[in-house]
Amino acid sequence: METYSKQKAIIDIGSNSIRLVVFSYSQAEGLIEHYNFKTVARLSMHIDEKGNLTEEGQHILIETLLKFNKILNDIHVTDVFAAATAAIRQANNRESIIQRAKKQTGIMITLVSAKEEAEYGYLAVIHSTNIPTAVTVDMGGGSTEITYFENKEIKFLHSFPFGAVSLKKKFITGSLITKNEKENLIEYVREQFQSLVWLHNLQVPIIAIGGSARNIAQVDQQRKNYSLHGIHQHELSRTDLQELSYGFSNASLEGLKKIDGLSSDRADIIVPALETFRVFMDIVQGTSFIYSKKGLREGVILAQLIKQFPADFDENKVSLNAIRHLLGKFHVKEEKSLHLYEIFSSIYDTFAQWGYITPLNNKELLRYAFQLFHIGKEIDQDAFSQHTFYLITNLTIDGISNKDRLKLALLSSYKNKDTFKQYIEPFQHIITNAETKQLRDIGALIRFTKGMDILGRSHIKDVSIKKSDNILEFAFSVVGNYLLEQYQADKLKKHIEKIVQVEVKLTFVDMEEL
Repeated sequence: METYSKQKAIIDIGSNSIRLVVFSYSQAEGLIEHYNFKTVARLSMHIDEKGNLTEEGQHILIETLLKFNKILNDIHVTDVFAAATAAIRQANNRESIIQRAKKQTGIMITLVSAKEEAEYGYLAVIHSTNIPTAVTVDMGGGSTEITYFENKEIKFLHSFPFGAVSLKKKFITGSLITKNEKENLIEYVREQFQSLVWLHNLQVPIIAIGGSARNIAQVDQQRKNYSLHGIHQHELSRTDLQELSYGFSNASLEGLKKIDGLSSDRADIIVPALETFRVFMDIVQGTSFIYSKKGLREGVILAQLIKQFPADFDENKVSLNAIRHLLGKFHVKEEKSLHLYEIFSSIYDTFAQWGYITPLNNKELLRYAFQLFHIGKEIDQDAFSQHTFYLITNLTIDGISNKDRLKLALLSSYKNKDTFKQYIEPFQHIITNAETKQLRDIGALIRFTKGMDILGRSHIKDVSIKKSDNILEFAFSVVGNYLLEQYQADKLKKHIEKIVQVEVKLTFVDMEEL
C-alpha cells in the first residue's frame, strides 16, 4: 500500500531572502514541491554596529512570517519548520528575536547551526546528483558553507561568516563595485579560503548551491542560447566564470538588472558572489562548476524523510529512484516498464558485438530509456512521441546530467528517422554526429522491441540471432498466443533493416509445442 507523508512546510529565513516552500512525499512519486514563495528581506543589511538585528530588520521578519502564516492557513498546512541561518544565528539579540516571532506569529524559529547548514546542503547534493566525490559551496547572504565528500561520505565541512550580502556591505560603498573594492574583496575571500589546508588543490567538481549560484547558471544558459531546459546540474567551466566576470564588470547596475537570467533583486550582489566563486575554484582547482537546485530546504526535508522511510533513500541509487518516481507520476508500474528488457538487452549486446551499433558508455541510461519509452502516450496516444521528448527535455531528473537527459529524451521518444532528425536539430551543438547515429540506431532497436509489448505482457521468453551475407534471422521463443507480437514485429522490422542494411527474417517458436 502506498505511503504518503502529509504536506510539510519549510520556512527558510536566510540573510538575503525568506522563502516558504511546501513539500509532500510519496513512495511512488517521490518528493514533490507544491508551493514556493519568496520575499527579499536582506536581513544581513540590518545588523547594527553592536551586532544586533535592528528594529527595522525584525519588523521585516515578523511581517513576512505573518504573511506566510496566512498562506499556510489558506492551504491548510500545519506541519511547519522554520529554519534561521546566518543573519539570525549571528545576531547578538537572536534569543529575543525568536521569542518575539513566537509571540507575534505563533511560528517557532529553529536556529540552524553552521555545521547543520553545511550538512543539510551536503545531504541534498548526494541525494540529487550521481557525483561521488566533490566539494559543495553554499553561498547565502550572510555565510558560506562548504563540504568535501568522497564516495558520498562527508570528510570535511566549514562555515565562513560572509555571504553575498555581507560582502557587499563590507566592501562596496556605491551601487557598483569599483576596481579597488573588487581587489580588496578578492584578497579577503582568498585569505579566508586559503586558511583551510584541506581545501587546497582537490581537483574535483564544485557543486554550488543557493540563489547566487542559480542566477549565474541561468545567465550562462541564456548567453549560450542553451536550448535544453532545466537548471539543475548545469555545468560551467573556469572560462565561463571568467567571461561572466568580464561581462558583469562592464555593466551598470541598470545594465545588470536587464541581463537575461539575472534576478533584478540580485543585481547588486551578483559580482561579490561571482568573484567569490572564481577564487574558490582557483583554490580548489575545481574541474567544473555545477549548480545544484537542491539545497538547504531539501536537505531539511530529506533529513526528516530518511528517518521516516529509510529504505526509500539510497544516495548510490539517485537516478534509479528518480526514474521510478517519474514512472510513478504517470502511474506506470516499474516492473511493467521492463517487460522484454532482457530480450532487448540480448539483441543490443549481439548488435554491439557484430558492429551494427555503437554501445552507450552508460548502460544504465539504456535501461532508463527503455523504461520511459513513449511515456508521452500517458498524455496523448496520438502525439506520444512529441510529448515524450518534451517531457524529458523539460523535467529535472536527479542524478542524470543535462546531456544524458537529452540522450534519454532522444532514445525514449524514437518514432522514426524523420522525427528523430526534427528533435535533434536544435541540439547539434551538444550531440556530435557520431552520437547522432548511435542514438538513432539504439532508439530504433528499442522501438522494435518495445513495439512487440503491445498488451503489456511477456510471452516472448528468449531470442537467438543468426546472420548470413544477405539475411539476419531472429528466432523468438514464445509461450501462449503470440499473434499480436508477431504482427507488431513484422510491422516494425523495417527499423532493424535500416540498421543492418540486409533483409530481416522473423520466426516464432512456441516452446509448449517442442
